[in-house]
Amino acid sequence: MPNKTSLQKLIDYTLLNPSATNQEIIDLCKNAQKLEVASVCITPDKVRIAKQELENSKVLVCTVVSFPSGENTIEEKVKETKEAIQNGADEIDVVINYKKLNDETYLVRELNTLRELCHANINKIGHPVTLKVIVESGLHSLDETALYTKLCIQTKVDYIKTSTGKVAVGAELEKVKVMYHEIQKEKSPLKIKASGGLRDIAQIETYLPYVQRLGIGYQAVDSF
Repeated sequence: MPNKTSLQKLIDYTLLNPSATNQEIIDLCKNAQKLEVASVCITPDKVRIAKQELENSKVLVCTVVSFPSGENTIEEKVKETKEAIQNGADEIDVVINYKKLNDETYLVRELNTLRELCHANINKIGHPVTLKVIVESGLHSLDETALYTKLCIQTKVDYIKTSTGKVAVGAELEKVKVMYHEIQKEKSPLKIKASGGLRDIAQIETYLPYVQRLGIGYQAVDSF
């Protein structure tokens, strides 16, 4: 059983309900500080509120781009990302355009463009803005998951993330192990964020040898 405090430090404390109120976000941020989680993960329209609430806290502000479809153009993703960073986002979780899996050149351009943009900006703890790439591994085969991992390694993004949590299949341990294997093989600093359907400690514990971050809905975290 993992130590609860050490586990909480890996968690992106998530509330991505578009109808969430400002007060719910304020409450989320207050609880995030008590729990000492890694970040709050919220919709882009709530970034300013979270930034204000967490200004004097180590808890980071994470938001999503091109969520959940990933189908926005590169230019649209750049615009969304710029706005999110200007509003105070410390971390960006972008959905890759996974419907263009057969166009690796496009995907490399997308990831390089967004990584350059994020890393040109500094977050509140003095680090380059973190870029996490959501690949919806639950919709893809093991070989496709390996390919996505190779693309993330090649483009030097910070994290590969399993899922938006908005499709039928979220995080799967088998796919995370594929990601981990590719990263180890290439001796890459790429990190893994498991997200989508993570709801209890026993399940989460199986991911801990392989991941550096966990995306978990705030209600599940509060029930631990």
